Amino acid sequence: MKKILLCCLVGVMPAYIFALAGFGIQLGSDMAILSENNFTEGEGLTAVTVNSYEMESNPVGAGAYAFVDLFGFALEGEGDFSFGEYEFDFGNQYTTLDPIPFAWARASYAVTLKKNIIDLSIPFLAKAALNAGAGYGAHISTPRANVGMVKALFGDDLTNVELSEDELKENLLDYFDENMIETSGLHVQAGLRFKVLMLDSHLNARYNIAKDVYEGENGFLQLMFKMGFAF
Repeated sequence: MKKILLCCLVGVMPAYIFALAGFGIQLGSDMAILSENNFTEGEGLTAVTVNSYEMESNPVGAGAYAFVDLFGFALEGEGDFSFGEYEFDFGNQYTTLDPIPFAWARASYAVTLKKNIIDLSIPFLAKAALNAGAGYGAHISTPRANVGMVKALFGDDLTNVELSEDELKENLLDYFDENMIETSGLHVQAGLRFKVLMLDSHLNARYNIAKDVYEGENGFLQLMFKMGFAF
């Protein structure tokens, strides 16, 4: 008799009390770029100037996410990375180097608590919802080209710019290991979610409050499209 009553009770409970979990992959773009900047160190014959040029396009990237949804709230965790390209050159009394293509990279993880604000329904096809949320994220990004990096690559006197590719790579990795930019902060976001059977997709806009991920900026806007499965 108890089993029958329990089954009846479960049968009349609203669907939203059951947890919904999901996971998937994401693609995105940072709606920010590294702007042009010039770095000069020393004076007269010892002066060294590095010109770092503005990115021609926004960094793009990918990542993965997972979430648990319960009582209209969702707790989501994710990790992603983003890459961009820019050019830099440098000159001193000994030599001038033509613009060199160079990469910038960011890696982040975030935890977000969000809630559906407006539920939508497309009969026989899908469920949709507008949601908003906030959370915490941590970021690590590569420093942009400057005098310190150029000296780390080619030596303090910058007289030998004919290093092998392996030597340059080793010097660059050592410099990045000591000078990566680490920061963290809160974020706010708004999004649109579509669910068709087990297929689940999200389109999110997020503003990350994180100083100097992009040099001189207190934060950056991020657009993400997520596609995965929900159970």
